Amino acid sequence: MAKKEIKGLLDQIKCLFPEVRPLMDKHEPWATTYQMEAFADLTTQAFNHKKQECSKAYLGFISNQLVDASPAIREFIDVYYVEHLFWCATQQGIDFGWPLIPTNLKALYLDFHGSEPTPIS
Repeated sequence: MAKKEIKGLLDQIKCLFPEVRPLMDKHEPWATTYQMEAFADLTTQAFNHKKQECSKAYLGFISNQLVDASPAIREFIDVYYVEHLFWCATQQGIDFGWPLIPTNLKALYLDFHGSEPTPIS
């Protein structure tokens, strides 16, 4: 069941945000974790380039998915999207993106990382 749910989530992301398809398709179909991390990377790049509309759309979609998520989907989003956000963020991207993070995603991020994001040197 979890594999089917995860594939369904990834298919939804590709359908709603076709710009992520080439990034996800670089990975094998079974590599769902890398595909989700690609979506997190795309979100971070949107922060770095101050693309507010894209950033809000990506975050809003993922935030809404958590509302009624099964435990498997919740864990998948937490580990492979939220924990990966800001991985290659610039200080400008962090300053732009952090205030856009919905409360439920921010709580997951802080629970894992213990603090707000900082650029990787």
